[in-house]
Amino acid sequence: MAWRLICDRGRQLWRYFQDEPAVSIDYDEENPNSSDKIYRESAFKQNYKPVYADADQYDKLRIPTFQEELSASVVKSILNAVNYYSALQVEDGHWAGDYGGPMFLLPGAVITSYVTNFQFTEEQKYQLIRYLFNHQLPNGGWGTHIENRSTMFGTVLNYISLRLLGVPFTNERLQKAHHFIQSEGGAMYAPSWAKFWLCVLGVMPWEGVNSLFPELWLLPEWLPVHPSRYWCHCRMVYVPMSYVYAEKIVGEITPLVRELRKELYVEKYESIDFTKHRNSISALDLYYPQTVLLKILNFCTNTYETVHIRQLRDKAREFLISYIEAEDEHTNYVNIGPVNKFINMLSIWYAKGRDSKQFHQHLARVDDYLWLSEDGMKIQGYNGSQLWDTAFSIQAILETGLGHLYNKCLSSAYYYLDISQVLEDVKDHVKFYRHISKGGWPFSTRDHGWPITDCTAEGIKATLLLHEQMSISPHRISSDRLEDAVNFLLSIQNKDGGWATYELQRSTAWIELLNPAEVFQGIMVDYSYTECTSACVQALWKFREQSYFANHRRKEIDGAIQRGIEFIKGKQRPDGSWYGSWAVCFTYGTWFAIEALITVGESPKSKSIQSAVQFLLSKQNADGGWGESYLSCVHKTYVPHKHSQVVNTAWAVLSLILAKADASAIRRGVQFLLKKQCANGDWNQEAISGVFNGNCMISYTNYRNIFPIWALGRYIKYECNHS
Repeated sequence: MAWRLICDRGRQLWRYFQDEPAVSIDYDEENPNSSDKIYRESAFKQNYKPVYADADQYDKLRIPTFQEELSASVVKSILNAVNYYSALQVEDGHWAGDYGGPMFLLPGAVITSYVTNFQFTEEQKYQLIRYLFNHQLPNGGWGTHIENRSTMFGTVLNYISLRLLGVPFTNERLQKAHHFIQSEGGAMYAPSWAKFWLCVLGVMPWEGVNSLFPELWLLPEWLPVHPSRYWCHCRMVYVPMSYVYAEKIVGEITPLVRELRKELYVEKYESIDFTKHRNSISALDLYYPQTVLLKILNFCTNTYETVHIRQLRDKAREFLISYIEAEDEHTNYVNIGPVNKFINMLSIWYAKGRDSKQFHQHLARVDDYLWLSEDGMKIQGYNGSQLWDTAFSIQAILETGLGHLYNKCLSSAYYYLDISQVLEDVKDHVKFYRHISKGGWPFSTRDHGWPITDCTAEGIKATLLLHEQMSISPHRISSDRLEDAVNFLLSIQNKDGGWATYELQRSTAWIELLNPAEVFQGIMVDYSYTECTSACVQALWKFREQSYFANHRRKEIDGAIQRGIEFIKGKQRPDGSWYGSWAVCFTYGTWFAIEALITVGESPKSKSIQSAVQFLLSKQNADGGWGESYLSCVHKTYVPHKHSQVVNTAWAVLSLILAKADASAIRRGVQFLLKKQCANGDWNQEAISGVFNGNCMISYTNYRNIFPIWALGRYIKYECNHS
């Protein structure tokens, strides 16, 4: 009996086979981050085929040879690393991996399952329970993410999940969680996103949440508060939330739900005035407090709720369900992310019925979000990071100069680039506030279909590098398709010169005053980001270097690059660093910024680069490595990790080599990477490396391979140029 990952055109499905021998892999409780052992050990065993026998074959394989011991060690390390990492590649060309970390995603799936009466398999339930217990903290609670301290957001929702999955109230570990909830005042002190799910389940009345004011969608679109101006992830969550609120959807009040009403509160459920707790939130969760403006608006909309106009509410409901159906169709029922996936699914169940075609199409896509690691089964933050990891992996391997040894691997990766590019705009994209899609690349799969600026940029870069360096014929990704990708990037550059994620920035920062999610920051606006801007600048520069694209919008491309560079320079902090909004954190943002600046010809001796170099050098540890805590993202100031980290070190080494910084610092960083490498070519999984919205961390298990390979490959070129 064993689990096996089945992939098809990027889709990742874990399946349980009773007739196969089971693989028992223990979870390391010292590190909450999974090492992806279940997938990796199976893939390695099945696919590992090293391309070299021993070091004396270097000349035959066109590998540089060095007298200097460190350089020779680096070449061996690279071969070992790429041999290992290429074995993890899926047959369709992408690299699979754990994209979990947030602890508030699984409960949405479990509550939706309970309310709509769809069942996880017994094997899935077992692994879901394992996951939740493996990430329970000593005080009985759960964090908002796997490295977080206990919060009410994490604890209330995961306590409920375990009860719905069949764990009895008398369970010793559940009793600890119950005690934690009681000690914090009960579930009415959970944040608003948790309260939403409590209402759906029937363990809190809808009077316990602030009005979601569905009629907001009926206001004129030119108004600055119209939700079409919100960042798409925020928008696509509040669309189904508003529909569910409008319908006041509540699941069946079962005996278990009645038990939960008793367990989740300090006072008797029937005696609680939930209207007084709409804004109650534990200090453990409060990251972005409600503003005075939001409180005033909540008062107005809560008052309106008592006298709302039926005809307007009906019109709002009609629009919201049409929007939900459009998002489902646009994304093949995957949806933009797991939060809106399960609220959309709940909405369709209510509006169309459990036997409807739409609900069954939703059911068919539930497993796309499930990932199995040695810590158990989780809901990922997306349906995977397939394209993102693959585009980076291509660039890392090519950076080594040894791509010719891995032609099959890179050709397969090229195939994945081909099948994941979005080739058309979505239906009714203007009506449903979608930017154009044609030519873009998504974060995961074409089925998902939401193209992103930096994913598109990395797709362009990887494609052009493969066309240049590898004998891939025919070029399945045509010149027309690359021009479409560039057209997408040019269409989405913001007025400030930067690039946001999915769309043009549609509002200014003042609208964050209306942010109703107390646990996240920066969710209302799709801002321009250093990383997205850097990726787009690099891609446009790479594109304009190709002689056969010389006449394609050259003047516009040159202007876009110049404005992008000005944006990046404007984001540099006084200490020389750049804040990283999508990974941990200043080492990441600074790497992206330096890549863009050097790419377009910025002198390593410039004030901007020298200031960045001094920042990085000031953070190098005595062991030669760099280590940054996720708290850097939360507090927006550099917070060192107690241990140097392989991924942070790789980013710093990549930056310093480009910036022609102190050779001894670079070599110490390289030596750290070599020392940390495992005998099989892998590196151990260390601290969490991804982030979104300032306060929630997310895993990228492939980063521990991609970036050390990339950094070591760049170091070999550095040594070749200095030998």
